[in-house]
Amino acid sequence: MSILETRNVHKVYRSDGVAVHALRGVELALQSGEFVAVMGPSGCGKSTLLHLLAGLDSPTEGEVVLDGHRLNDLNESRRAILRRRTVGFVFQAYNLIPNLTVADNVDLPGLLAGRPPAEVARRREELLEALGLADKGRAFPHQLSGGQQQRVAIARALINAPTVLLADEPTGNLDSRSGNEVLALLRRFNADGQTILLVTHDPKVASFAQRIIFMRDGRFVSEMEMAGGGDPTRVIAKLVEVEQ
Repeated sequence: MSILETRNVHKVYRSDGVAVHALRGVELALQSGEFVAVMGPSGCGKSTLLHLLAGLDSPTEGEVVLDGHRLNDLNESRRAILRRRTVGFVFQAYNLIPNLTVADNVDLPGLLAGRPPAEVARRREELLEALGLADKGRAFPHQLSGGQQQRVAIARALINAPTVLLADEPTGNLDSRSGNEVLALLRRFNADGQTILLVTHDPKVASFAQRIIFMRDGRFVSEMEMAGGGDPTRVIAKLVEVEQ
């Protein structure tokens, strides 16, 4: 059974009275334990898709089903409760709160979800240890490198053991080495059972996934399996094929 689905999803915005079609009939089925990358150029609808998957926005047409819940049927308050329980986010810009320590940044979603503070603290310590940040709990974001800040963001995204982790260009602000480290960590969590959907325009980033869906002009146009992953040359070759 799919844990995240879109069914004939369309999204239309209005700009100066003109209809802008961001998504055109998108069909997605994400299975538990998958690591899927949605790849496409800027403006193709990737970020719009993520917002709909998380219930941050609603489709103009079609439906989104998250963890068995049809988001179209939920008001904003109920969507927010479901989102806290089932979705973790990793953003390109980290989005850490600058005046909170690492520990407080990681703890915040857990406390907002109503989990006991002692349980949240235990989970945070486990995550920071796994991410190589065990000694950074009292540090502030500005005292960390970009790669370390993104690892904190991953810990924060995983604090509630979400059903699915959504990542929006998670290595976009990182150098090559830090980016590879973050991708290796995502792959490691996926190997432990974490479901991940990542959006990117970078073939190297997409190659870390098990399945890649290619997107253009608001539509899914092709996909490929990545046995073993990590080979961007195959992704580039597929991109050339898709664009012909």
